[in-house]
Amino acid sequence: MDCVLVACHDFQGLLSSGVPTLAFLNHAPWRRFDLATGHWPMLSAPVKLADVLHTAVS
Repeated sequence: MDCVLVACHDFQGLLSSGVPTLAFLNHAPWRRFDLATGHWPMLSAPVKLADVLHTAVS
């Protein structure tokens, strides 16, 4: 099973800080895609989000 995580600014910080309950998201089967945007990427960066989603399913 392939799992995908699209992480925006705030969540990237949590993942990078080593919060133990989120550590599993940095390892397989999770594939992490970071977007340089806020909480609502579908509004602030729709084209970049679409590119990430296309890459994730390709």
